[in-house]
Order: sequence, then C-alpha cells, then structure tokens
Amino acid sequence: MLLGIRIENFGLFEDDCVGALLDDIRKDPEQSSLAIEAGVDVAHPLNGLEALIGRNHTGKTMFFSFLSFVQGCVMRGPAMASTEEGRSGFVNLLLDPDKPVAATLCFQFLHPQSKEKVYCEYMLVIRANEHGKPHFEKEELRFFMTSMDEVTTILFFENGKGYIQSQGQKMEGEMNDSQTAALHAYGALKQFYFINRTYREIMGWFFVRFQKDQVKQIPDDVTPGGHKHLHFEGSNARNVLLYMKKEYPGEYKQLVAKILDVIPGLHEKDEIGVLNFFKKPDILALFLLLLADPNPRPLLLIEAPDEGLYHDMVDALAREMREYSFSHPHCQIFFTTHNPYILENLSPSEIWVFCRGEKDRIDIKCAGSMPIVEELYQQGVGMGAIWYAGHFDD
Repeated sequence: MLLGIRIENFGLFEDDCVGALLDDIRKDPEQSSLAIEAGVDVAHPLNGLEALIGRNHTGKTMFFSFLSFVQGCVMRGPAMASTEEGRSGFVNLLLDPDKPVAATLCFQFLHPQSKEKVYCEYMLVIRANEHGKPHFEKEELRFFMTSMDEVTTILFFENGKGYIQSQGQKMEGEMNDSQTAALHAYGALKQFYFINRTYREIMGWFFVRFQKDQVKQIPDDVTPGGHKHLHFEGSNARNVLLYMKKEYPGEYKQLVAKILDVIPGLHEKDEIGVLNFFKKPDILALFLLLLADPNPRPLLLIEAPDEGLYHDMVDALAREMREYSFSHPHCQIFFTTHNPYILENLSPSEIWVFCRGEKDRIDIKCAGSMPIVEELYQQGVGMGAIWYAGHFDD
C-alpha cells in the first residue's frame, strides 16, 4: 500500500507531498495529535480510498501524470517516459530546468513470515545531460520495521553504480545503461523480496481512462478469448467477463447479479442480457467489472469516475468503491471529482484539496488537517456538505 508521495520540480509542483513519508511515520503519534489541535498541518498516511478535489487547473491531473511518469521511468526508462502520453520531452516537464525531478514513494507491506508491518521508501532522482536527455542520477530504497532502531538502505545507486543489501550481505553492482532503473533490474529477481515487492507495486498501478461514450471505443469485431484484466480504455470488457465466467464462476455470478440490480439500461434481465450488454457497456458497468477483478491491481487511478452519471448511479459507484477498499485492504483507489455527493461516505483524512498558491505553484492539503472540517465531521456533517459550504476553499 502506498502511504505517501513527494513530488519535486515536476510541472507546477515545486516540492509537495501527499500522504506521509517514512520520517513522518516514525514520529510519535501524540506529537501529530497535538499539532492538529494547534492547527498545524501534519502528515496523513494515504488510505484505501482517497479523493483529490479542487478547482479546475489546480494540479489534480498533473498529479496523476507524475505518477504515470514515475511508473514509466521505472519500467521503460526516463527518456521514453518523457515522451509518452503526449508529454513533450523531459526539459518541458521541469519547473526549474536547472534542477532534477525527484520522487519519493513510501509503501507499507507485511513481512511474509512474521506479518509485521514493513515500510519501504523509494526515491529516484532524474536529471538531464548537456543534450537534454534524462537519466537516472540516483535511486535509493530504504527499509524499516517497528522492531528496528534505525532505517536500513537496501538499494542505493548513483550515476549507475551502487549496491544492494540482502540478508546482511552488501553486493555491489553497476548498470549497463543509464536508462535502466536499478529497481527494475533487481526488482525482477524474487530473491530480493522487498526490492521485488516495491517494483511490483509500482508496476501494478493502473490508470483508468474509460470515457463516457464507450460505444466509440469498443470495436465491433473484438478478438475472441478470455482476458485476465481490463484494458485501460475498457475495450475488452466482454473478454474479461468471459474469462471470469470460466476461471472464477462464483465471482462471475455475483457480478452478474450486481449488474442486474444496479444497471437500469438492461432490457433482458438475465445472464444473456448481461453478456449482450457488455458488447457495448456503459461506464458504470465498466467500473463494476473493474472493481470485481479477482486479482486486483494495487492502485487504481481514476479521473472523474462520476462524470456523466445520474445521482443514484453516483451513489452506487461510491458504495462499490468503498466496498472494494474493505474487501481488498492492501489495494487503493485514488480518484478526482468535482461532485460533492461522492464524498459523503469519506472521512477528512481521505480527501486532499488542491489549489494554486503563491507564484502560481500548487498547494496540497489534507482535509484532516483543517480544524473546522474535522470539527464539523465529528458533529455528523458529511464531507460533501462541508465542501459545498465552502470550507475547503481559500
């Protein structure tokens, strides 16, 4: 599970943090409680369900783009990641062209034997050479358990040279290519468990890009055969449904029953009707299928999932996302929204408010650090109502 993200020198992000990093987690909880009472902003670890809100052009989409960029750097290298998904090159991603991009990601896992909580914090620094081509300048993976006195570095590489630490043994290494992440190279090996675990977590992030008009996205001649996971556009929905029917019949029956109960546009109220409907499903059906995945991804990132949905369908989607976070305690959903209704079943610590600060920079704050919001929530006022009343705005 992802607990915190720090962004440095990317787009309009100068140095911003969402969630809590390792140093924050190691602080005394009593200190954080006293800070909140004093109105001081404190770090709130990310939960299973998190909403990103704020006015237009305040950085919510850019935040998702940053995470996509980090994933691309780790999996395919910074040069390729800088030109994917419409990005116009590394130097154009920088707030300050003389500084590197840096990312710090804090994860929580369970130890495979003791089941003790384990914290892994991965930092990568990417800088351009004299020709503007980006490369890995530094990577570091720090490891900590509550039974330990100090944090241990288990991976460290600078300009392609470094070491990994495994079972008390330090092994030096050197990368052949400045475009290959050390996390990618060593994370592919199962014997380095927590390096591998961190790598697989980042590799599993799924950026949902369903569109309201799904009919335009799904071709008439979809290739037959079962697919294990949905495509990011949802264009293989019927293939995934057929895969579930064969490999996970129990989950398949539950999903069919749920779709029959929730989707109002079904003309045939039976299994055949559901299969026919998924030739051209609507966006709510795609989300129901995504959230029913028997092998869920560690993190789903969704922009405006409620867009275009009728109010009772928004309620149904909110319930399904909450149920997903309960059913899969080690998986997460981050979503953006402009709809206060979808926030009604969230708590202050599950909402992050984006706004423009000084010099047009992005400013991010957790609603749980706003004393008035916390007080209203404790009195029984819903987060949607608090937002609609203007308590999140400057």
